[in-house]
Amino acid sequence: MSDLRRAVILVLALAMPIPGAAQTADTATDVAVGQPIGAPDGFDRWHLEVTGGFFLEAWDLNLYKEQLIGGAISFSRQITPSWTVGIETSLLHVNQEPIGDVFLPALSLMLRWSAFRVGETSVFLEGGGGLSYASNEVPNRGTRLNLVSQTGVGLERPLSSRIGLVGGLRWLHVSNNSLNGRDHNPDIQALGLYIGWRVN
Repeated sequence: MSDLRRAVILVLALAMPIPGAAQTADTATDVAVGQPIGAPDGFDRWHLEVTGGFFLEAWDLNLYKEQLIGGAISFSRQITPSWTVGIETSLLHVNQEPIGDVFLPALSLMLRWSAFRVGETSVFLEGGGGLSYASNEVPNRGTRLNLVSQTGVGLERPLSSRIGLVGGLRWLHVSNNSLNGRDHNPDIQALGLYIGWRVN
């Protein structure tokens, strides 16, 4: 075999891709976009959401129509390809009469189900409940300690590998479930919108 032929074979051998090297390059790309190696998208990671929202009582059974505005911070974790579970802390300012404005903090356990995707946008359904202890009776003739439940539908769209936009429509229910008697169990049935940021 001539020296020229040996040189050509050596150059071709060096130019051919090595399977192990290609896999290393793909792995480096996965790490760059924040994907856990060997795990489905979003698994083994906690997510932070910071949102703000506005709610208006959907029907007036308490003589006054309450308005609620505030924000929420939630920590969630994806447990299956479609399901996410999280803890949400919220603080709402309730505009009510005649006893004046009230601050309504709440702590809720929330479940979210990703129904389908349209391009990069994910459409989800969510629901959950928890407890709240207000700065005064809420609503009027109610109690400071109440149960809170929420259901809704929302959208999530990534803006980068770590930051996303999240928002949705929610139904909020606040009442004490007759824990202090039926005469002291007015409720709030409010419909609202929220929007904010999601950090992966």
